Amino acid sequence: MLLCCGSAHAADSCLGCHRPHYRSHYRELGSCAGCHRGDPRSDRMSVAHHGLVAARFSWSGVPGSAPVARGNALLDTFACRRCHNTAGRGNRLASNLDQLPAGTTPENLFASIEAPAQQMPDFKLEQGAKTDLVNALLAGARGATVRGKERPLVVHFETEGKGENVFEKKCGPCHKMLTAALGGVGRGTVGPNLSGLFSEFYPLTAAGLKRWDTPALEKWLRNPREFRPATQMRPVLLKKAEYDLLLQIMDPTSRPVAAKAAR
Repeated sequence: MLLCCGSAHAADSCLGCHRPHYRSHYRELGSCAGCHRGDPRSDRMSVAHHGLVAARFSWSGVPGSAPVARGNALLDTFACRRCHNTAGRGNRLASNLDQLPAGTTPENLFASIEAPAQQMPDFKLEQGAKTDLVNALLAGARGATVRGKERPLVVHFETEGKGENVFEKKCGPCHKMLTAALGGVGRGTVGPNLSGLFSEFYPLTAAGLKRWDTPALEKWLRNPREFRPATQMRPVLLKKAEYDLLLQIMDPTSRPVAAKAAR
């Protein structure tokens, strides 16, 4: 009997203050905490509002909502899955956004898009677009299947010797790339970020709007203007050994050998 009373109190405590909003709200979705989090067991505002999700981020709990749809479109446009796993799909070059650490808030996610990490592209998004992206990420995490323990990633902080690899020498002045074997390589922002270039999640920008593969890359490097006459990129002349080392850095399937590319 006590459990039943406690449960009823938890269900109604939010509505003690927010009842006017409930009439036009999403009753069929369940409790207020399902979208807004917080702690409905308490009548004390400081406790009840702990971890509260702001209204602009709560669309992640509404199936088919426009902000989530727009955010999912942005995930595809900017190819976020070339580095991140979200909604159960993507590469694992960076954080798995379906399994964010406890305590991560929507505001944290928003801030990480607004002020990107070192190897993450700065997409220069407007406030509304960043909010839509956060809603899509939270919605994706809700629906993702938990697959148990994940393989840990190696984080590369060292910089010694990085300037010696062929990517840094031939590509790095204009491009950046996140790799499984060497971490972040390159320092340029003039050219596209090449992270996940050979994966299904990279934009279809090879000749004929197809996926990139090793033959397409080799032809492109030999003469970029054959495929894109207006490009500013010049031919990159590589010896066979240099091209092989470049592939070992860029291709995740070459990971066991790729560490040699830094030498």
